[in-house]
Amino acid sequence: MKLKLTNLVLLLILTLNCFAQNNSKIVGTILGENSFVKDAHIINVNNGLGTISNINGEFQISAKVNDILLFSSIQYERKKIKVTEQMLTSKEIIVDLISLVNMLKEITITKLTGDLYVDIKGIPEDTTPKHNFTYDISDLYKTLPADQHGSRAAPVLSPLSSGGINLASLFGGKSSVDRILKRKLSKKKQFPIKLRKTLGDYYFITYLKIPEEKIFNFISYCEYRNIAQKFDNNKLMEIIEILKEESISYNEISH
Repeated sequence: MKLKLTNLVLLLILTLNCFAQNNSKIVGTILGENSFVKDAHIINVNNGLGTISNINGEFQISAKVNDILLFSSIQYERKKIKVTEQMLTSKEIIVDLISLVNMLKEITITKLTGDLYVDIKGIPEDTTPKHNFTYDISDLYKTLPADQHGSRAAPVLSPLSSGGINLASLFGGKSSVDRILKRKLSKKKQFPIKLRKTLGDYYFITYLKIPEEKIFNFISYCEYRNIAQKFDNNKLMEIIEILKEESISYNEISH
């Protein structure tokens, strides 16, 4: 009888320990360049729970050992941290984020002597055509002729126009418009790859029940919810909620 009671107590302790481990919370502070990072998103990729840091960079989130925490802020690089036993037992952790820096391409200037007087003389002549427009103060009092067509005048359209606006002239020619369209297309193609890399295959396969070979197809399925735009605006928590909702209907259709 005593042996059974002892075993029951040990089983109860082990159960409580497991329960405590599965419901542990990590408390921490987010820093960026020695200052507190407020409104940063902290997401537990494994269970989909998330939170936001307060004005002092402080946060609290449920996690267990080996969970992956994703930290993101619009002014800092995204960072992933794997939860360890030490993190769960420590009172508080410090997370340092790296600031995003837009680096300009390096430009090499040649044929300079270092003598400002000499170098100024070497500046090439401006060959931009000069206008022949002249202006007189009396022009202020001239009356312009009436518009012959008014609001019914037809806009000048071209193959690169949209809504009556000539995009080619607005952006500096057809080649400029082509570059803009190519950048948008490239950005659209890269989005599913970036989202999959950010959340990880483990999240899609284990929690959303999406087969590995269908992850990209599932992301495309969800794009009508503007998840690409939300990703650019660093709204990962909203994206995760959308993925959860859409995974239900997607799995019903695919199966």
